[in-house]
Amino acid sequence: MVTALEATTGEMVWRERTGEIFSASPVFGDGKIYMMSETGATLVLEPGREFKIVARNQIEGRIAASPAIAGGRIFVRTDDRVLAIGGPAR
Repeated sequence: MVTALEATTGEMVWRERTGEIFSASPVFGDGKIYMMSETGATLVLEPGREFKIVARNQIEGRIAASPAIAGGRIFVRTDDRVLAIGGPAR
């Protein structure tokens, strides 16, 4: 379940099922919310008063650690590697 709350009142705005199991905390960057599931499903949500998934991708491997954002990249640790996603091409 993903739940959005009104920051000033704590009132629930919406609650939706994603069909995924999350151990990692979501992170916010570049105006979006990034969520990584234990099965490697990655969800990108648009913050707002309505539930909106803007992208859903799959990373090979199990993810239990929260991603980190730095230098225009998202760093994701699976059980056996660390991935850097995005950023400038080299």
